[in-house]
Amino acid sequence: MTSKTITIHIIDQPSGGVMVYTTGGTPIPGQRLTPGHALATDLLNLCTHRASDVRYWHGTDKAMELVQDLLNPDQYGYAVSPEVHRAARRVMGLPLDPTAQVPA
Repeated sequence: MTSKTITIHIIDQPSGGVMVYTTGGTPIPGQRLTPGHALATDLLNLCTHRASDVRYWHGTDKAMELVQDLLNPDQYGYAVSPEVHRAARRVMGLPLDPTAQVPA
């Protein structure tokens, strides 16, 4: 099974409301869900009752794409400092191995 990141942005609005944006995609009844997608669906269900607005989008998450590019040697992986590389690994939830060689 491949890994997929689902992003949920919860944004306080100046008016006092809450806006929620997500890459989770609009739920489709009967669709088989991964455990992560099921959890995201449960969280978003709560958001629909508590937030002012919930918006689903199916495009890519540009910020997450950048973090992935920072780790990818074919993109920026060799151009970033070890500190940036470790920070990108933390954002992606990847283990931090102090003995691992990072691109320099």
